[in-house]
Amino acid sequence: HIKEIQVNGGTTAQKVDFVTGLFEKEVKVADVFAQDEMIDVIGVTKGKGFHGVVSRWGVTRLVRKSHRGLRKVACIGSWHPARVQFQVPRSGQ
Repeated sequence: HIKEIQVNGGTTAQKVDFVTGLFEKEVKVADVFAQDEMIDVIGVTKGKGFHGVVSRWGVTRLVRKSHRGLRKVACIGSWHPARVQFQVPRSGQ
């Protein structure tokens, strides 16, 4: 789906007339772009939802009786500095 195409040349009224003539009509790619023309594209990826550390970062599962859960990071950092570093794998989106 093409969301936005810049229209160049002419006055504003001529641009509006040109664009309104294209409403509800099929526009071919060859009519808009030339062969080997460089264009800027912005895309949005599909959302994958909320994931834990094992599926999000590929962290190894813990052994069977070590913690209350298996699919977590065993140590999220030292006592000082008293904050979690950004490099530590955490669950999220």
